[in-house]
Amino acid sequence: MRRFPIALLFIAVQLSLATNCLLAQVTQKFDEQFELWPVDLKISGTIIVSGGGEMPESATDIFNSLTGKDPSVVVLRFEGATDVSSNQAKERFSSKKSVKVLTIQRDQKSLPEEVVASLGKANGVWIVCEGTLSEKQEEIVKQIHVESSKLISRGGVLCVNGLAERLGKFKLESSKQHLTTVAGLDAIPSTIIKTDFEDDRDRNELLSALATNRRCVGIGIEKDTAIVLRGRKIRVYGDGKATFCLMANEQKPLRVQHVGEAGGRRANPYETIVDLTAWRRDATERTVDAFPPEKPPTPFVENGTLVIVGGGGMPRGLMKKFVDLAGGEDARLVYVPCAEEDEIRPPTRMINSWKSLGVKSATYIHTKDRIKANSDEEFLSPLEDATGIWFGGGRQWNLADSYYGTKAHRLMKQVLDRGGVVGGSSAGASIQARYMCRANPVANFDIMAPGYERGLGFIGGTAIDQHFSQRGRQKDMTRLVNRYPQLLGIGLDEGTAIIVKKSTAKVIGRGKVHFYDRNQPVIPGEPDFLALQDGEAFDLAKRKLMD
Repeated sequence: MRRFPIALLFIAVQLSLATNCLLAQVTQKFDEQFELWPVDLKISGTIIVSGGGEMPESATDIFNSLTGKDPSVVVLRFEGATDVSSNQAKERFSSKKSVKVLTIQRDQKSLPEEVVASLGKANGVWIVCEGTLSEKQEEIVKQIHVESSKLISRGGVLCVNGLAERLGKFKLESSKQHLTTVAGLDAIPSTIIKTDFEDDRDRNELLSALATNRRCVGIGIEKDTAIVLRGRKIRVYGDGKATFCLMANEQKPLRVQHVGEAGGRRANPYETIVDLTAWRRDATERTVDAFPPEKPPTPFVENGTLVIVGGGGMPRGLMKKFVDLAGGEDARLVYVPCAEEDEIRPPTRMINSWKSLGVKSATYIHTKDRIKANSDEEFLSPLEDATGIWFGGGRQWNLADSYYGTKAHRLMKQVLDRGGVVGGSSAGASIQARYMCRANPVANFDIMAPGYERGLGFIGGTAIDQHFSQRGRQKDMTRLVNRYPQLLGIGLDEGTAIIVKKSTAKVIGRGKVHFYDRNQPVIPGEPDFLALQDGEAFDLAKRKLMD
């Protein structure tokens, strides 16, 4: 029997101890799930959908403006549609526009090649379909969907009058006995659409469909009304309204919102605009464990450092300190812009500022493609050995869209596990908390945004807001901690930051940092927060001022 050499045995033991030591240092918990959240954040073109009756003139104007001065427009009329409806599209175009009106017969087996060719060249397609389709026409609808998907992907406009309910992920089908859902075209993703929407019966039917398809958004569109999905935002046109709804669960109530046409520039965006991606994310939230949990993690950063800035300028010397924490000249820094655009100009200002401080390795990453952020090794490579990451300002939901639950997100957390530093200002501050404040894609007026409450979570048990005193956000944070008393609320003034190591948050800058702790009693007439200034420190875990 051969004996295992003592030297090799010693090496094996040492490797095992080293491995265990490395595992013990992995303190940034990564439990965010990539597969739960939408990867198709927006459509490239525009979809205009009628709720029945005549297409509103204001919606037709949108079609005209988006197809341009010299468009190629195809009107597809299914046999059986009324002449009034099918002619409406052509009559509302100017005489200079190229419009082809093509009829799909009831016994037609497939789309003629010349029709496919016309659709392939079009930048606008208007489909008119009223009444019941034949089986052959139903098959042609699927063919048209393939061609119209290409149209949308190249930025074109699809206008639909009569096929709206087929555009959702599921389509309602009712009989005298019961209501069912069948697969739809999913052109308007993760939705169930009901047209001619007008009463409680329609609403109950829509909710019944959502009860068995909980990750879908219900949309009811009234007659003579249209919804316009452009990118990810939905607006309503016409005399009526569109109703959006989500099913209740054990933690969240039934959510219903009625949206109408904007009456002017001062219209409330929350009453006239719906961000479809936010609603889809909220639908997902209703199928997973409650967030935030009743007992969130204690705010504590075991390894590394967080630099969290309230926007409005950097405290003097703070960026130099960030660079020093990341390794000085030997730092490997990555800037992560916060932008909604797919492509951006290289952020040379930040990169140059780092290089002026002697940093030799400084770069940036940016994507709106979640799949790329989860699997593209070339894209991810700067994060593999980064010692510092800085998140830029903007709207923090963009950062959640791009990175939440991805491999990039995991690598970002590993920067801290290696003893590195994560920093950011404004949106780059709020994104660092596990609970993300002020992330409604429609507008940033509200501090709590259904569907967008999950930050990148470098520190748990907190909610971080910025531009705090300058924008009068104290009452907003009061509402948040009253709703979620388990969270420690942190509001940072402009030009002010906290540097977080372990559970210590040290204040730096010209303003104040406000700490909201609902473990402490609220005394009427007195502030419900503790405000600290430059040089003072707060223990986030014990929730108290440090000596």
